[in-house]
Amino acid sequence: MLDLGRLRILRELRRRGTAGAVAEALGYSPSAVSQQLAQLQREVGVPLVERAGRRLRLTAAGEALAGHADALLDGARRAEEDARAASGRVTGRVEVVGFQTAILHLLAPALPRLAAAYPDLVVEIHDDEYVRVLQALVQQEVDLVLSCEYSHVRAPAHPELAEEVLFTEPMRLLLPERHPLALAAGPVRLADLGGATWATGHLGTGHADVVASACAELGGFRPDVRQRSNDLLVIFAMVRAGSAAIVPELAMEQEPPGVAVRPIAEADVRRRMVLRWRTGADARPPVRAVLDEVRARAAALAAERPALARE
Repeated sequence: MLDLGRLRILRELRRRGTAGAVAEALGYSPSAVSQQLAQLQREVGVPLVERAGRRLRLTAAGEALAGHADALLDGARRAEEDARAASGRVTGRVEVVGFQTAILHLLAPALPRLAAAYPDLVVEIHDDEYVRVLQALVQQEVDLVLSCEYSHVRAPAHPELAEEVLFTEPMRLLLPERHPLALAAGPVRLADLGGATWATGHLGTGHADVVASACAELGGFRPDVRQRSNDLLVIFAMVRAGSAAIVPELAMEQEPPGVAVRPIAEADVRRRMVLRWRTGADARPPVRAVLDEVRARAAALAAERPALARE
């Protein structure tokens, strides 16, 4: 009988290419990865990996077995989820990935209610807003992802995932309060900021992409990005120091000191907050419990903040 844990290691070796990358992804040591692969070879009775210099690569038999890994692991996962769903118990662990404002406004407020209602439920939260998190969801490394999409950035399709838009919100332009374009209270044209320096998120985040796309499409220039951070407090500090930025409405409980908040004149640039999970995973009582609580918090937040639009 094949060991599913070892089969997953074989699959990850095909995906990631090195034992070190597999170890990092799955939380093993490289030597443990090698030991598990050696044990899997003994179970199957044929060589599955071979040395290529200092790297491991799959043999033809290893490729054949890895080709069945997705179906076998998915079948085992579905069987486990069906059993848990039939029990009706809300127990176990749910791993959720979110970005800063999603964690602050949705996930953190949901935790006390979940803990009170389901004492046997463990919810783990990870702060990550890079596009790689959706691949982690597809590969069953996490259970739920709160991600963001932007009106001026095309989002990749993930047919393996179910999704729900919780709300949309406008993006706002931030300028130093003494900036000449901030002296009037009305909208500011991005086209007038071609000579500005910019603060934005790290490369590989939707925030960085939307600033680049909006400046190019609406303003006709490539932004001169001098500061990058995924921490909004750092972004605010950089704006006070002289840079421009574009941030979502939800980032601001109130106008940050020393910063002017203005609408973008050329278009209504918006962010969508999207909740995603693997198709069928919502049959698991613990996943469904977290989904329902996040939905409830999103509805309450939209009721409190008129700028947030429910879809």
